[in-house]
Amino acid sequence: MKKWRLAFFVLVVLNLLAIIGLLLFITTPSDDFKAYQAETSPPPEGNTVVVNTTKADFEGIANTYIADAMEGQPIPLRLSVTDNVSLSTELTVFGVTLPILLTFDPVVLPDGNLLLEQRSVEVGQLDIPPESALKLLRDSVDLPEFMEVMPKDEEVLLSLTDIPINGGVSVRATSFDLEEDDIRLLVTIQP
Repeated sequence: MKKWRLAFFVLVVLNLLAIIGLLLFITTPSDDFKAYQAETSPPPEGNTVVVNTTKADFEGIANTYIADAMEGQPIPLRLSVTDNVSLSTELTVFGVTLPILLTFDPVVLPDGNLLLEQRSVEVGQLDIPPESALKLLRDSVDLPEFMEVMPKDEEVLLSLTDIPINGGVSVRATSFDLEEDDIRLLVTIQP
């Protein structure tokens, strides 16, 4: 009887070690992973103008660039700007379509990019952790290059400075006040 008890405990320990090893493997970033660090770089040289826009206008412009960057993608991704910023999409898992709504608080970084800090997540009627929802979004949707999902920090980075705009134009955010419906963008046209 002692042999069976010993074998049982050895099997339990091996299972626990396998689970811990799997968790470490999944949560450890690769050697190539680099977290985004905002830089306080000077604005690009050229002619600069400050553009005041509304939530509706910013939403329309952002969705136009997202749609252009995701052309041909079967998964729709939509950005909405109300009292907060939200991303909505649908994922099909095992033949079931799951609506996903991620809500964020926007923060303007010193380099003019927009950091979205996660406020809430809704995946159909499921209650899943925000980090898992962001991992699902990052791994399931081929996002535009100017969107970086950081599940561990529960954040999404909109690199406004990396949006491909023709004619040597670059965009940086200077203020993003949703309560006052006042969004200010610094648009620079290089000579």
